[in-house]
Amino acid sequence: MTSPEVSVLVVSWNTLTETRRCLDALASSVGVDHEVIVVDNGSLDGSAEMLAARDDVFLIRNPENRGFAAAVNQAYAGASGELILLLNSDVRLRPATLAALVRFLHDRREAAGVAPLYLNPDGTIQQHYLRLPTFTSALALATVLRKLPGFRGAMRRYLMAGEAFSRPRPVEQPSASCLLLRRSVLGPHRILDERLPIYFNDVLLARALADAGHELWMTPNAAVTHTLGASTRLLSAASRSRHHLSGLTRYLQCTQPGRRLALFRALVFWDRAARRMLRFHGHLGLREVCAALRGDPGPLPDGDRRPWVVMFSGVGWSVGCQRQHALARQLAYAHRVMFVEPPGWHPRWRFTVQPVGPSLWQATVPGVLPFGRQLPLVNRLNRRVAACLVRRWLDRRPAARVLWIDEDLAVPTVGQCGERAVVYDVADLDWTFTRRWNRWHLRRASRAASRIADLVVASSSALPARLPGARRRPAVVPNGCDPDLFTVEGPVADWVARLPRPRLGYVGAVDTRAFDGELLAAVARRHPDWTFVVVGASTRPGRAALRGLPNVHRRGQIPLEDVPAILRGCDVCLLPYRLGGLIDYVHPKKLYEYLALGKPVVATPLPALTELPDGLVRLAAGPHAFTSAIEQALETAPCPETQSLRRAAAVPHSWTARGETVRRLLADLLEADPP
Repeated sequence: MTSPEVSVLVVSWNTLTETRRCLDALASSVGVDHEVIVVDNGSLDGSAEMLAARDDVFLIRNPENRGFAAAVNQAYAGASGELILLLNSDVRLRPATLAALVRFLHDRREAAGVAPLYLNPDGTIQQHYLRLPTFTSALALATVLRKLPGFRGAMRRYLMAGEAFSRPRPVEQPSASCLLLRRSVLGPHRILDERLPIYFNDVLLARALADAGHELWMTPNAAVTHTLGASTRLLSAASRSRHHLSGLTRYLQCTQPGRRLALFRALVFWDRAARRMLRFHGHLGLREVCAALRGDPGPLPDGDRRPWVVMFSGVGWSVGCQRQHALARQLAYAHRVMFVEPPGWHPRWRFTVQPVGPSLWQATVPGVLPFGRQLPLVNRLNRRVAACLVRRWLDRRPAARVLWIDEDLAVPTVGQCGERAVVYDVADLDWTFTRRWNRWHLRRASRAASRIADLVVASSSALPARLPGARRRPAVVPNGCDPDLFTVEGPVADWVARLPRPRLGYVGAVDTRAFDGELLAAVARRHPDWTFVVVGASTRPGRAALRGLPNVHRRGQIPLEDVPAILRGCDVCLLPYRLGGLIDYVHPKKLYEYLALGKPVVATPLPALTELPDGLVRLAAGPHAFTSAIEQALETAPCPETQSLRRAAAVPHSWTARGETVRRLLADLLEADPP
């Protein structure tokens, strides 16, 4: 089989429309036998699927972004043409362009490569030719020295400002966006230096060809339309700045003596430090500048443009079984989620981000000073530091951001993360969790959160009446359950199975805020023949009411996955919550976990539970009524039909269903507030 005259090498990265237009234009080229090799660098916009459906390209599909230079080298390894065309996906050739470039190289044997005339989409000329950087022009490019006369002149010479391109001419550094090269002047295995993944790899190639005595040309007789930066626009400004500076540094490492490189690094560092001191706009912190000056471009972007949900939570990720964790996992189906843990009790200086699931990251932030929950100024400092670090991390992964706070003390982060909208998820009234002398601090934060938030989400229908005034009516999204974990069929915990029946189960916090220990103790004394299984974290006052009762068997906090095995061994499940207290607004998530197991439920008449369908839960207040309700539940013989009815009532309240609701609320919020 005869080899084609030209091998066209294209790199695709999240430019679906531009890549399709590029290939369609290339397909109309006449007069040249050519092959097209496309490397897709882990695109997430459907580019790879579009390319796979075409029969006019050979596709190499990378699972991740390997960088422009590495992708070009991959394509080059499979090329068979004597001429190699480097072609960006945002360039559209005219039908005769490729033939004109090939003819130019046939006519001028001294030319190692040739670039076309670049046009903007509106037809105006695009100046896309440069001289090779000198040490002086590199300093002008990277620092404010470009304002000084000598450096300003070097910058103009580098940019070839004012020069004409109306006829063919040699150009030291034509863009590699569309560059036809003779294979004979290239290396056998690679074209570009992969240490420079995005920027300056083509500059180093041009320098190597010049050092070998080869010339690169441009010709206005071949024209292309160039969108300019279709892929690099997907990078954040910080990522572009770091890749550009690291690429320039790598170029100087390869072309300049060590003393000049050291001087370049020192001048650039002090230039960036002075800008920060003077509060001039800059995309990179000094740590990123130092990394770039070492030639480290940082991680390659993945091109994911899904919005970020930045959740400043009041609980740590390791707890793993609260409302915050379930909603974070659900939001990660349509968004990228950063779960930010609260500052710790003790000073901590490290900021770490690690993946904990698909599209889900856990961030551990520093706590500069202790006692943030008690001292407003300390809390403000800690939260502002955390928000600054989070924003810097997110700036390298650009997309729309939604700030989600479920803790009142996270209010100082509002406006600090570059967010488009703010969601305040009221899982609890945080001020009820602290001592009286500290409640003013938390209540003030709650008022601020309700006032600032674009969307307020309440975990119970009884909560909105207790919230400060919000700009919009709160959306009620109650707690849910995991029906796939809480199933009717399954094992029973051995220690529960050994206890005498009937068994009554409660899983949750054993404290004096919500749990009514006195009520449960009174029922236990009335029926010493009943066995009570109480599981969950406890406080000393919470345990006090149950102390000395032989028919109450208590265990501490256990992993969520162990809870179903305990409750399956119980005949009735209980929700003995206090009425008329600080938190009788709750809509307990354990209610739906009980029902998903098919268990009868007896609960105190919390306001949120009085809205449930009749017969689903037995509601009773006081020891006598609560005891009678349990007796009635025990008298009803368990049967598959009633179990199925309870489970059917729980499934619509799954976390999956709650996730669909929350994702819809966020979609409406972002649609109502366009960028």
